[in-house]
Formats: sequence, structure tokens, C-alpha cells
Amino acid sequence: MTVSAGWQTTLYENRTLASAITAAVSGMLVGYPFDSLKTRMQTHYYPSLLACARRSIAEEGVRGLYRGLVPPLLTASAAKSLSFSVFEQIKLWLRHHDPYKNGGSVLGMSNFQRTTVGSVALTAAASGSVSGAVIAALCCPLELVKVQMQLANLMAKGTNVVTAASKATGQTTSLGGNSLTAETHIRSQRPAPPRWTGSNFSVLQEIVRQRGAFGMYYGLHLHIVRDASGTAIYFASYETVKETLRRLTGSDTTGVLTHMLAGGTCGVVSWLLIFPIDLVKSTMQSQVLKPKNAQKYASSWHCLRDIYARLGMSGLYRGVSVSLIRAFPIHGLNFVVYEWARAAICRIAGRPE
Repeated sequence: MTVSAGWQTTLYENRTLASAITAAVSGMLVGYPFDSLKTRMQTHYYPSLLACARRSIAEEGVRGLYRGLVPPLLTASAAKSLSFSVFEQIKLWLRHHDPYKNGGSVLGMSNFQRTTVGSVALTAAASGSVSGAVIAALCCPLELVKVQMQLANLMAKGTNVVTAASKATGQTTSLGGNSLTAETHIRSQRPAPPRWTGSNFSVLQEIVRQRGAFGMYYGLHLHIVRDASGTAIYFASYETVKETLRRLTGSDTTGVLTHMLAGGTCGVVSWLLIFPIDLVKSTMQSQVLKPKNAQKYASSWHCLRDIYARLGMSGLYRGVSVSLIRAFPIHGLNFVVYEWARAAICRIAGRPE
């Protein structure tokens, strides 16, 4: 099937958008159950990833792991395409407005002309941080709703998952600190989720009802810190590994294996570095619909100190196993699909990448 010249031009001019949308949808469908498990393990205690998966599936079925999928699925394509577009535009802007393009360096890493590996890393990090901050500001309400939907059943029962600290006392607690009587982690009768968890829109309505319009941005500061730093690390890692492998092979182009290795590496590295921020964000956002007298944490700093005091550094990485298991294949897949789609569009249009 041939593509008209007009469509070829339109597709080529929007190749970043089209490629990012394709990658976003693919990654979301494959990776969402892992994201759901990650949120559960961050905010409630499970002895292992396998235990979390088994219990979640036993109580809610596989479908339960896809609770809250619709908003991120619909918005992931928009967010991902916007993220990549902002990233590419900032890279181009930095290159054209580089004060050091005729000599000198930024932080000892050359300039923004991408002529060295250091320059590639610096440009990607700067562009990625801007991209991440923009996406965080736009997507905070959706992320907040997603967290409530993922945790709906657990919040309904206050969670009855046994913590290490309470095994000896006969109590069960969540990271948010709500305790229940012990020996209740396998019940035949469980309370239904709150009525407002019936749909994503009803959750959003309840947040606005309880906290007003600004309540949709509960945890925004953490969201911006996480995404600005995480996206900077993400793109810098990807482009650094990709450029390094290209130079090592002496090739002018990169292939599927390079994209998979670079994408998987950037996913693992970024999650390892920003996971504690993500954990605090999820924990704080999980209490947005709790009455004030039932909220354990008054601030993100309070949350961070309490988790560290009770559980140590390992507590700040609770649930990281899920993120790391999904990070390499999912982010590798993302970039393989993105680079493939981008190259395919260029071939169809008969133009260079």
C-alpha cells in the first residue's frame, strides 16, 4: 500500500510524536501489571514480589492488576509523545544557542554540540530534566487517580498484610501506619472498595469534593522532583550507552540490540536512583482521601524520616524488585519500538532521520 506524498510529509514532520505513541502504548500494555504490583509493595508490606502477585491475583484476579489502566493508557501516548517532543526540541535549542559551541565547556563536559560522549550526556540530561518537569506538571492528577485505583481494595480493608515489625505483636500495618488485628491476612469476607472507586472519574470527583481543585495536584512537588531528575537520568543514560556502543562498533548507525541494551540500562539506572522519591510520592498520595486525623504523614520529609527510621534504607526501596524486573525489558522494548517506528517513517517518506 502506498502512502500519498501529503501523508508522507505529515508523518515525517511528526515522526517523533508517532514513534513515541507507538512505543508508549506497547510499553503500557506490557508493563502496567508490574507498575500496579510496585505501588502495592511500596505502600503495603508483602514478604516478596511473588507473595504480592499471588495474593493480588487471588483476591482480585488478573484484571485487578489492570485497575486504573484507562487514564494512563489514554494519556501515556500523549505524555510520551510530548516528553520526546520536548526532549528533542530542547536538544535542538541547546545546540543552536550553545554559548560554548566555538570553544569552552559546561561542567567540564564539553558543550551542547554532541561531539563527545560527555557532550551527548550533558545535552540529554538538560533536555530530559525540562521534559520531565513539563510532564509531571501536566500528569499529576492522572497519577494521583491511578494510585487510588491501584490501592482501592487495600485501602478498603485498611490492609491486613503482616509487617516484619508486627509479626511478633499480632498486628498488621501498612506503610501509612493503619493497624489491624493479626491473623487476618487471608479472609473469606472482605469489605468492598469505597463507592468512589467505581471509576477513574468518580475518584477524581471525590478528590475535588474533599480537597478542592488544587487537591488534584496533591504531591506535585514530589512528582516534579521525581520526573525532572528521573527523566534527566533516563535520557542521559540511554544516549550515553547508545553513543558509546556506536563508537565501539565503529558504525554510523545503531541496531535493535544496541537500542535494547541502552533502553534497558537507562530504565534500571533511573529507577535505582529515583526509587526512594517515588516511594515517598506514592505513600503520600495514597493518603489523599483519608481524613486528616487518619493521615500518618504531615509532609514528605516526615514520611521519608519515618520510613527510614522504622525500616532503614531497605524500606526506601520496598517494591524496587518489581521496578527492576520490568525496567530492562519494558524500557528496552520502548526504545526498540520507538527507534524502529522512527526509522520506518523515515523510510516511507524517503528522507533521512
